[in-house]
Amino acid sequence: MNKKNFFQVSVLIITTLVFGLFAYNSDFGYDALEYLVISRSLNDGYEMYDFIPSKSWLWYVFVQHSINFLGGDFTHLQVSLLITLLFASIGISSFYVVIKTTKNLKTAFIASLLTLICCFFMEMNFLEPEAPIAVLAIWALFFLSKKTNLGWLIAGIWLGIAMCFKSIAMFYVAGAGFYLLYECFIIKKSNFWQITQKGTLLILGFSIPLALSLLYFYSLNRLDQHLYWSYIYPFSSYPAHTIFLKKLLTKTFWFILLTIISVLLALKNKKFFFTNTIFTLSLFLGLFSLTSLLKSQASHYLFPAAPFFSIIIAMVFRHYSELYTEKLSRIYFFVGGLTLFVVITTFVTRPDGVKRLFHVDDFAIDKTYNQTVNRYLKKGDKALFIDFGSLFYFHSHAYPNVPFINTEMQTSDYIKKNIDIYQKSLKDTSLKLVLFGFRQTVIDDSSKVNTLENKLALNKLKQELRDNFILEKDSVLYITIWHRKPTK
Repeated sequence: MNKKNFFQVSVLIITTLVFGLFAYNSDFGYDALEYLVISRSLNDGYEMYDFIPSKSWLWYVFVQHSINFLGGDFTHLQVSLLITLLFASIGISSFYVVIKTTKNLKTAFIASLLTLICCFFMEMNFLEPEAPIAVLAIWALFFLSKKTNLGWLIAGIWLGIAMCFKSIAMFYVAGAGFYLLYECFIIKKSNFWQITQKGTLLILGFSIPLALSLLYFYSLNRLDQHLYWSYIYPFSSYPAHTIFLKKLLTKTFWFILLTIISVLLALKNKKFFFTNTIFTLSLFLGLFSLTSLLKSQASHYLFPAAPFFSIIIAMVFRHYSELYTEKLSRIYFFVGGLTLFVVITTFVTRPDGVKRLFHVDDFAIDKTYNQTVNRYLKKGDKALFIDFGSLFYFHSHAYPNVPFINTEMQTSDYIKKNIDIYQKSLKDTSLKLVLFGFRQTVIDDSSKVNTLENKLALNKLKQELRDNFILEKDSVLYITIWHRKPTK
């Protein structure tokens, strides 16, 4: 290994170690708590769809088995280790695929490093399904870049597996399809029959994991739940909003800026870049993966595009750095200035995030969450936690007697047809505890708290609480707790 290769490997290893500390100190994250509770419930005798999932089924099964492999205790160390392993998988996959498809070490290093840096800014320090989806999509690019029809079939299978993690993976398929049209009608590299073959095989491969999933849940008599929560709800019922837009732009403006500049520079040499298979495939896959941002602008929604835009940035940088060797210092000056600006902005806007790089958290508060709940519960007792419920379910290892572990948008959707669900829950004497979280919105889904269905459901809940439960204000966490009146 020469000095240059040693330097590149060292940078990637150090980046991974720093990220591991960052992920550990980031705690579990709001979304991750739901993933962990449902995944752990699979260990505890529950089945998939006993609780309403926010993602596709394979993500929960993947988390369950991954944590079991790492020890099975669902500790901070095990979860952060899983996140770090996914981080390393993203870096290794990106480096290998780019070097194999571009035949250039410099491009591979820049693309993989940029993708890993994006993980710090796009919430990959939390447990998110976009991580395995990115790995599968990167490998799909490897097979899409091949000229054989078999490559497109295999790529379709990879993307079909990704779809079993989260429904956004279908946008990669749309991107690949539009690339075929571009290849046929714009740059005329293929004829219509050739792209028809590739497109058919891509869709066939994509359908195989989905069809197997349908057959599996049909055999379990869970097909309706599988279809609704994996496909129908995400595409038709999940409401669009712009709550996280400002945060997204603040955290990722540097990457968006680099991508725009790179595409503009590529337009100056269309013949070189826009006839290059890897460049154009990456452009289409990246652009179409942004479709999910129309629903929500959470930072991790941008990450599916990050590996592909990083390839574009790396290819453009390599080309112009070699073309204008004598002016390379100006390019480095721009990159250095942008890096400094990003660092300063991060310190100013996200001081809490920066702190995660300089200490090791002991998470002492987690014991308080556990003790607050379990002093009221015996083995087998059920609990209902409203507003940030997944936090308390996870740390107390308790479960509700309702099919949801938070009161998010999918729960609001469920309550439309089950307005009396809270009332039924409280009438069940195995339910001993009702807890309200830290916020003033009553439920997690603040956008739906005042809808007729939620109002009626919450009114029924409050009535049942007044009749059969005793109110207490916790003196440590300052939250509202209702525990069941003792039976006479």
